[in-house]
Amino acid sequence: MERFRKAYEIMELSPDASLEQVKKSYRRLALRYHPDLNSKPGAGEKFILIKKAYDIILTADRTFNQELILHKKERRSRDRDKEKISKQQAMSRAREKIKRYEEMRVQLDAKHFARFKRTIYYPWTMSMSYFSLIFIILMLIDAFTVNIVHSGFVVSKTPVTIEAFGVEVITGYSIDFKDGSSVILGSRPANNISVASYVSLAETMIFRDVPEIHVVNRNFKEFSMSGFNKPPYLFFILFIMVPVLILFVDRPSAVFYSAGAFARYGVIIFIASFLIF
Repeated sequence: MERFRKAYEIMELSPDASLEQVKKSYRRLALRYHPDLNSKPGAGEKFILIKKAYDIILTADRTFNQELILHKKERRSRDRDKEKISKQQAMSRAREKIKRYEEMRVQLDAKHFARFKRTIYYPWTMSMSYFSLIFIILMLIDAFTVNIVHSGFVVSKTPVTIEAFGVEVITGYSIDFKDGSSVILGSRPANNISVASYVSLAETMIFRDVPEIHVVNRNFKEFSMSGFNKPPYLFFILFIMVPVLILFVDRPSAVFYSAGAFARYGVIIFIASFLIF
């Protein structure tokens, strides 16, 4: 019993863990301590212990099932007993095949991931994943922090332009207030604001988003409109969270990570356009 208890401890499981939990734990720990993936001292010995513990638990499971069948055998006819034993032998062979397949897949994943870590895509992928995580945190902080409030009469409205390939494009307008403060709005809301209008709005701290604008125009007509000139937060957070998956995926896959590395080029372009426009 002490041997089995120790085996479950090595697998980081309780003794009542199911066989499926044992298999999942084996894959997770084997990938963590595989010599091709972990160069720390003692990782190779830890990997051997994990493999031995896995074999002990599987052997105990097969032995228990065989003893259970043999116990029932005394109450049944000899022909039915032989049929049960034959089925048990088939199940035992199937388990052995599954075990060999699991070990081969762990070895294959480890080799692929070790090869991928030696390419230029690995540091690029990890860097972009951490950058995306930081950007998500900034967006969440920006959504819930105290806003910068602007209110007063508009004294001027100046277009904000960029020039690309000789073409000048208006990306928004700078609205200047009587007290000397200013705020940049998108073209759509800015076109509904005229000089001498009274405007009140709140601007976020980091990305300078303007969720809603209250206006009283020169004719004393009061109205409100959306001033949000960035992509919706929920969509954007989901988009840039894709690279962050690399920090939480349990099973390494070189193909998955390589594809993600190329996808991050699109993330950079999207983030740059978010900040610029």
